[in-house]
Amino acid sequence: MTDSRRAFIKKYGTLLLLATGAGIIFQLPYIRETFYPQIQEAMGLTNAQMGLLSSGYSTVALFSYFIGGIIADKFSARKLLAFSFITTGLLGLWFSTFPSYNIARLILVLMGISTIITYWSACIKATRMLGTSEEQGRLFGLQEGLRGVMNALLVFGMTWAFVYFSAQSEVIGTSAAIKVVSIVNIILGILHYIFIEDTQTAENSQSLKEVTKGMFKVLTIPRVWILIAIVFTAYSVYGLIGYVNTYAVKYFGLSAALGSTLGGVRYLVQGLGGVVGGFLADKLKSRIKIIILGCIGLVVCFGLMIVLPGNAVLLPAIIISFLFGLLFIYAVRSQYFAIHDDAGIPVHLSGRVSGIVSSLGYTPDIFMFTLVGFWMDSYGIYGFKMTWAYAVVAAVLCIVLSLVLNRIIKKQPKIDDSKVA
Repeated sequence: MTDSRRAFIKKYGTLLLLATGAGIIFQLPYIRETFYPQIQEAMGLTNAQMGLLSSGYSTVALFSYFIGGIIADKFSARKLLAFSFITTGLLGLWFSTFPSYNIARLILVLMGISTIITYWSACIKATRMLGTSEEQGRLFGLQEGLRGVMNALLVFGMTWAFVYFSAQSEVIGTSAAIKVVSIVNIILGILHYIFIEDTQTAENSQSLKEVTKGMFKVLTIPRVWILIAIVFTAYSVYGLIGYVNTYAVKYFGLSAALGSTLGGVRYLVQGLGGVVGGFLADKLKSRIKIIILGCIGLVVCFGLMIVLPGNAVLLPAIIISFLFGLLFIYAVRSQYFAIHDDAGIPVHLSGRVSGIVSSLGYTPDIFMFTLVGFWMDSYGIYGFKMTWAYAVVAAVLCIVLSLVLNRIIKKQPKIDDSKVA
């Protein structure tokens, strides 16, 4: 085997491992989305308590993104990733015993640490380190695409375990499904420790105090705030598109079964959107252009849903709009960390910048779902149309912000990192 072929296999084998982990590690803290009623019944929880489990994780996660940026630029990505998977897997095994409510909350809080502080920024940094500047689009695009495919395979395995062991009882079946994903996480942790390259020693030379000070200095870079705003707007659209299934069931006559099927199709579209977006970004030599083009497509898709009246005859139009919307949003999502290279962010600052961008860019989690839920409860179909209008505005703002970033980059391609190192 030639050296070039060996290097190719190593690079894309590592990317496959990173992509697999990127989807699977989050299945545990979000396990309630797949097995909500089963977990609720097994633990005897109210809907309010189930909601508090979710909010506990989300709150810790938002703070953890910031801290994780510091950790990723100070410690070995390989060791951080291995620790994250193994710890999350062990916490999942603990959760599969269905402990008391307070213990369950503690487990979810700890997962907020293991899936974010020691994982997220380290994963982004490890992905950036796999290739050159010209390859960033396809690397992040392939990661997004492969992540969707591997997620689909895992969900299939979890569903099989649930069905098989539910012959004894539904509680045992649910516990088995959680154990499957927990064990897969532990295996992934071992594989990451074996195959992921260690961060070079030179990158770890700063003290923790220096890295922390550098984290706050990064906030003085104007283009970092543009990156935050791009993720904020794009992530808003990503969160809102999940309501289209419910909209189609309520007002366009879509059956609940087909609605669930469309939810599964989402993973497959994620694979297509991520890969196409990534390779097209490198071909155009601009990740920013993909975000702009994707957001233009999203404006059209959500705009169509605003003007279409609730009528079963128009269901095919809603489904087509939904599928194209998924394609566009996953193409956009695959690139909103790849544009760090376009923005001239050096790799040694990647952890800090991705941590800050994630911490502030994902803040729609705090208010958005409560807001649109109120609209839907209060205004019926018009509440949904208000939600689609929100998505259109967010997509338009993302286009404007991307154009602003592009203009900044043309004036100054690279940042002066000597002031923030």
